[in-house]
Amino acid sequence: MDAAARKRILLAVLTLGSLVAVLFVKPLPQPASYHDFADQRTLLGIPHFMGVASNLPFLVAGVYGLYNAAAKKASAGWFVLALSVLLTCFGSGYYHWTPSDATLFWDRLPMALGFSALLALMLQERVVQKSDRLFFPILAVGVGSLLYWRWQNDLRFYFLLQAWAVLLVPAILGLFPDPYRGTGWLWLGIGFYALSKIFELLDRPIYGALGVVSGHSLKHLAAGVGSWVLFVHLKRRSLQ
Repeated sequence: MDAAARKRILLAVLTLGSLVAVLFVKPLPQPASYHDFADQRTLLGIPHFMGVASNLPFLVAGVYGLYNAAAKKASAGWFVLALSVLLTCFGSGYYHWTPSDATLFWDRLPMALGFSALLALMLQERVVQKSDRLFFPILAVGVGSLLYWRWQNDLRFYFLLQAWAVLLVPAILGLFPDPYRGTGWLWLGIGFYALSKIFELLDRPIYGALGVVSGHSLKHLAAGVGSWVLFVHLKRRSLQ
């Protein structure tokens, strides 16, 4: 068995092992307190103004991504990723205008597509090169994890999807050779997403300290910049 095959087996074990582990975790319902963000200000007649307006970077990044995907004649995965980022602007903006479980679904739907598309792209480009067989099944799994949350009020599989995107994508970057130059931009994009999760956890402390912007609004900004960086990678990369 060659080194590449051993790496694929390791990746499969990590994926299936985490799935099995989640099956032994108690269901995770959506907490009602999730919607109680620190910054509740209404400005220009828009409720939760900063939560809504801070989604604009997703619009910019999504349009930039679609342009670069077309210019580079990229695979369908890059178009789906760019479209998911663009739609996150509207889905998240809608949710923050009127926070509830029902509107949260439209916030998370494009994100689920984005996580799935990014994971599928990395598998296509590095692990099973030029294979499209996994792309749509992975998208279906991503959307299915969200539908399961709405059906059973159980976030386990949606959180697992996020964990796969956050942990498996770096594992793929580290284990498998890059057919393109410019991997540093991918690492930078992942770094901005990690920063966004820190901002999310510190929503109230940041708002209490600064008074003008909350951690959740900074989360949107950092995630939007991280998305834009992914499309910088697409624009600048070239074959080794």
